[in-house]
Amino acid sequence: MPNENKDYYKILGVDKKATQDEIKSAYRKLAKQYHPDLHPNDPECAKKFKEVNEAYEILGDANKRSNYDQFGSAEPNPFGSGSGGFGGFGGFSGGSFSGFDDIFDIFSSFGGGSRGARSSTVQVEGEDIRVFLNLSFKEAVFGCEKIIEVNKIEKCDACRGTGAKNGTEYSICPECNGTGQVHVTQRTFFGQMSTVAPCKTCNATGKVIKEKCSACQGKGTVKTRQEVKIKIPAGIDDGQIITIRGKGSASIKNGPNGDLVVNIKVEEHPILVREGFNLLLELPIPFTTAYLGGKVTIPTADGTYELKIPALTQPNTVFKIKNKGVKFLQRDGYGDLLVTIRVEMPKEMNKKDKELVEQISQNLSNYKKSKIFSDKMSKLK
Repeated sequence: MPNENKDYYKILGVDKKATQDEIKSAYRKLAKQYHPDLHPNDPECAKKFKEVNEAYEILGDANKRSNYDQFGSAEPNPFGSGSGGFGGFGGFSGGSFSGFDDIFDIFSSFGGGSRGARSSTVQVEGEDIRVFLNLSFKEAVFGCEKIIEVNKIEKCDACRGTGAKNGTEYSICPECNGTGQVHVTQRTFFGQMSTVAPCKTCNATGKVIKEKCSACQGKGTVKTRQEVKIKIPAGIDDGQIITIRGKGSASIKNGPNGDLVVNIKVEEHPILVREGFNLLLELPIPFTTAYLGGKVTIPTADGTYELKIPALTQPNTVFKIKNKGVKFLQRDGYGDLLVTIRVEMPKEMNKKDKELVEQISQNLSNYKKSKIFSDKMSKLK
């Protein structure tokens, strides 16, 4: 019996106004994520898988969802008899069991099948391989190619993935007639219900091996270490992921290969800071350079740039250098390099320097903000 105290919308990660298609999509994604075949001996994933199915049993059925939204229960209004026989159970019409079809769909989708393909052998997608790849700052900005080594499971060449000697020493499973599935009939409150389950006799392969392949010991797969070339797109950032379809491990149940999931780690630049596709630089300059002007050599993503500092540049002025930032990811163009001026004052001053500064300070009219402040202060006296 489903636990009505649970928030089924929260479990599926959808809004209460979600459409049935959105609910179905969320269910498929989570059911695949937590499916026990992909997480053997993981009680936490098994628990989540059960909760996801429980939530979809309610929200995937229009009648149950309506009751749940109104009364907090999938059952009809407990304060009224409802319509139809059995005290409100008349709502179970031909479409009431659509949720069971969807559950069958998600199991068959692990092998890329559909309801029309249930007679074929059960398929499960191979496991994804997850790796971390370190990139230099420049490699991430401009892109590159990398070769990495991965440990993966491949179909055994000696038996062509069958697990049988020479790929031929097997027979069709007599229990499921080679489909990998069997029909299980159960008696329920509504009568007999027939469901489809993996065949235990052949472990859902549809084959009974007469003599095992010596290369893979009958598993049909072998562990290998392979080199994979990866093209890194220009503009990729730290923490982003590249997924290479079909480059993961082979399936042990006739399904497609898993994916190679590459987690990107980008080294920091010693001076520049990345913000989206722009590069930020805090540039300290002596107050004399800010006063008189000058030229300063600054770093860019691919070299250096000579920045002209105009005379009387104010502190915290930001200079924008167009197209000197990061390449836009998978499109033309570059971000900008934004240089913020930090005026640095000296820590010490000799007698000659002091005399020169005193001469400059005589003309207060050059310092408008200071003059305005001084005038306001004079009026307070």
